[in-house]
This record gives sequence, structure tokens and C-alpha cells, in this order.
Amino acid sequence: MIKKFEDIIAEKGKLIYTNVGDSMYPLIQTRDLLVIEAVKAPLKVSDVPLYKRDSGQYVLHRIVRIKNGKYWMKGDNRTAVEKGITDKHIIGVLTGIVRNGKTYPVETVQAYTGRMAGDLIYLVSCAVNGAVPDKNRVENMDLAEVYRLSQVHMLTAAAAFALEKVMPLPRAFDQAKKKAIRKLALFEVERAAVTRELEKAGIWYLPLKGILLKKDYPKSAMRQMTDNDILVDSTKMAAIRQIMEGLGYTCKEYGMYHHDTYIKPPTMEFEMHHALFGNDKMPLFAEYYAGIFDKLQRNGYECKLRDEDFYLYVLCHNYKHYIQGGTGLRSLLDVYVFLRAHPGLNRDYLGTELAKLQISDLEAKVRCLAHKLFSGAGAPLNAQEQKDLDYIIASGYRGTAENMEYNRMISDLGNDDSKAAKRRLLKRRVLISGKDLEKQYPFVAKHKSLYPLLLLYRPVKGVITHPKGIWTEYKKIKQFKKKEEA
Repeated sequence: MIKKFEDIIAEKGKLIYTNVGDSMYPLIQTRDLLVIEAVKAPLKVSDVPLYKRDSGQYVLHRIVRIKNGKYWMKGDNRTAVEKGITDKHIIGVLTGIVRNGKTYPVETVQAYTGRMAGDLIYLVSCAVNGAVPDKNRVENMDLAEVYRLSQVHMLTAAAAFALEKVMPLPRAFDQAKKKAIRKLALFEVERAAVTRELEKAGIWYLPLKGILLKKDYPKSAMRQMTDNDILVDSTKMAAIRQIMEGLGYTCKEYGMYHHDTYIKPPTMEFEMHHALFGNDKMPLFAEYYAGIFDKLQRNGYECKLRDEDFYLYVLCHNYKHYIQGGTGLRSLLDVYVFLRAHPGLNRDYLGTELAKLQISDLEAKVRCLAHKLFSGAGAPLNAQEQKDLDYIIASGYRGTAENMEYNRMISDLGNDDSKAAKRRLLKRRVLISGKDLEKQYPFVAKHKSLYPLLLLYRPVKGVITHPKGIWTEYKKIKQFKKKEEA
């Protein structure tokens, strides 16, 4: 007869079983051994108890709130909260997680991710500083999880260059490193073909971002790339499209944003910029860089920015992503590596330009945080730096939809969570006008007499096509809490 979990704990004081499911991922993964012990002290928020529902189903979730003696439970990898769990449902509490023969602590998602990020930052720091990692520390790392996080932050190749100094590379890291080297070589070949055609057509061009940043890394492949960004003559976008399509590229986006996108399977992608920033989302940056041509140093048709101006652009680009969906650890590493490679930057000039761009404080914060993380000095972070780092770690190099939505709400509400501000926003969402009207309903914007019909059409369409979306949007606005200023 198979004993029930509660009987085993009552008899032995401890239960060990193999996990199935992903509701507590990434802290708990499939096939992990879970150590459950009898409850010896009052449970608190963030504990992970094993409980038995009235239906007889066993569940291992985290306590997110305790109200009137009842527990609110939620899986770390779930959104739904289960209420009404009481002590009579509780069987035991999670005290250890065993994976690949190593025992790991029970911690919050933030603490767990922070620990994995700490290991990743350590490896990347060793890579860019030419240091040999401590073998004991590496052996105690959960390398599968470090790999997962390194993929999220586009730092897998850099971590691999450090790991190979103390151990045979795990297959995943080895493949990522080789892929980064191959992709970099292919990018160089394709970019040379593209720029040759641009020069033949008499079109000036300016390589951007990773194309230049990779040169400052000890090994170029440490700086992984997803695409090639090039600023070009904005009056020649049609000719550039002909060139790219003539080279076998498919135009994915044209005339929609401040860059056109071209792809060629399996991995080639070019973003041909007619401007560095779009006026709709970053008007200050767009205005500042409208006169970019005057800052360019030309060598034939190939252009470059002086080091100070390139640094300013990198900061602006990272800031754009930071305030939208978020930006990952690679952006901080870029700053560290670039500043180390270019120690003689003109700080007086930078100070003047940073003030124009209104990012002087940002630059100081980023520079300090990047140095603390990657120099190997081990300097402690202050509370605000830790908060910024947590946001960056959670964002990854692509950012997140949650960040995008929250930051958009900050912008829409002016970071004001008062009821009056929320009512004004709801009114704007219903009574669409101005630039929103021009963008979403250009025909109505030109024919204002149709506007009353639009006010009837939109809510009816919304209720029919995405009622849950409307309700979700309403709840997000009602629940919004303003972001505390740094």
C-alpha cells in the first residue's frame, strides 16, 4: 500500500519526492528531489509549503500573503492566486532542493535569479579581464541555470571563454561559443558585401552598436550580436532597398520606423537606419541627433563618430531600451569594456553633451554600476544600485512585455497614481484624439465628421473582439502604483 505524503511526514518527520510540473520554475525544475519537513515554526510569506487541497490534490506553492489566518498561495511560474488555504491543509514545508547531486536553498525568485546572475557576472568579469575563475566556485555553480540566464542576457559566449580555462566546456556553452564565432564571421562577410554596394551607389554609411563595440572586447566573439545596425543617407532608402534585395535579402519592414529591416535566412539581419531615434518615442534624442551628419568623420563613404560621440549614442540607445522594455547585463558590460578601452575621453565635452541630452545622472550611475560589477574589485552596491541591477537582471537583453506595459503606464499617467490621473487616462483611452487618432484611425482624422461614429464603433468592437483585454487594461490602470524616483 502506497503511503500518503502526510503519513510519511508524520512517521519520519521528512519526505523526499521527485518533482513533476513547472509551476515553481525556475527555482524548482522537473526531476528535482524535494525535501519536505514537518512545520516546526509559524509559516510566513515566501515560505513554500506542501499542502493538500480538499479535492485530495497535493500542491507545492509559495505563500504570497497571509490574511485572517488563511494563506494565499501562488506558483512562482503562475499568475493565479489560490486563497483560503489553512493550517489544516498544510502537510510540510520545503527545506531543500537537490539537483544533479547538489543541494540548493529554498529562496525567493528574486534571490534565486540574483544568485545565478552573480555567478554569470563573475564568469563574464573573468572573461573580459583575462582572469582565471576559481575552480571551486565554478564546481559549485548550477551551470545549467547560469547557461539559461546567459542566453537571456546574450552573454553565453563570454561565459564560455571563462569556463574553458578551468574545465572542459559543457556542450551547451561549447555550442554557443562556436555559434558566436561562426555568426561573427558570417556577419563580417555579409557586411562587407553590403557596404561595397553602398559605396558603389555613392551612399555614405555609419556602422553602429555591436559592429564597433566588439572590437573593444578581448575576443570579438565575446560580444554576441543578433543583427547589423547601420546608419545611412536618409534620402537613399529606396536605393538601399534595391541593393539589399539584390543581395538576396527580404525586406521585413520598410518606412514604418526609424530603420528598415532586411533578413536573409538563417541568421542574417540588417537594420538600415535613416535616423538614430524616432521622434515619436524619444523626441529629445531625435532632435539632438537630427544633425548627426555634422558629427561624422568620413573616410570615403564610410563614416565614424569620435569616441565621445559614440559613447553618448551607446548611452542613449541603452536608456531608450531601459525606460521601455528594459535592458540586460550586456548593456552594462558594453559600457565597462568601452570605457576601459578608451580611457582618454574628453569629460568636459561629455559633460556638456550629457546635459543637453538630460542624461548626466544616468551616465554617472551606469558608469559606476558597470565598474562595480565587472572590474572584479568586489565593491558593494548601494540600495539604489541593487534595485537598478534587479530590474536589469529581470529584463534580459530584449526587455519584457511586463516592463513595457508598466513603463508605458508611467508615461501615460505622468507617474501619477492618483484617482484623478487615472480617470483622465481612462477618458483619453475612450475619447481617442490627437496623435493617437492620427496614428490608429488616419481616415477619421482627415474626416472629422466621422468621429462620433468612431466613438460608438470602438467600444462595441472592443467588447466583441477582446472583452478580456479591455477588462485587463482597466484593472492595470486602477492598480497602477507610481514608480519611486531614484
